[in-house]
Amino acid sequence: MKTRHSQRGLSSLGWLLVLLIAGFFMTLAFRMVPAYADNVYVTDALKSLREFESTERGYGGMTDSAIRSHLGKYFSINNVRGDATKNIKIERLSDKVLVNMDYEVRVPLFYNVDVVMKFRNQFDSLRPAECCKPLE
Repeated sequence: MKTRHSQRGLSSLGWLLVLLIAGFFMTLAFRMVPAYADNVYVTDALKSLREFESTERGYGGMTDSAIRSHLGKYFSINNVRGDATKNIKIERLSDKVLVNMDYEVRVPLFYNVDVVMKFRNQFDSLRPAECCKPLE
């Protein structure tokens, strides 16, 4: 049989340490998860550009302002934080249209510590099914 001394469990200091570590990770999660949720909406918005492929004019017939307007409405409906439309860069090449959304989110964590998250999303009109990670 084990003695009563060997079955004491975690001390008060040990519990305090466990609570501090759990609190730190919960703070990280509460601060960072909204930025990742917004990025899911950004990728969904870029994927929604696929519906223009079936129109008679296709992607080439869409003006830059039409693309920005479509994405802006999608961001507004889904309550994407910040001014996401200013990060839209549209590049027209001879055979395709590239829509890039490269942005970073800076979230204050503690006193003078910030977390910076970078997101890179790209819609390629030649490969709409492979949306939304940039092709190197």
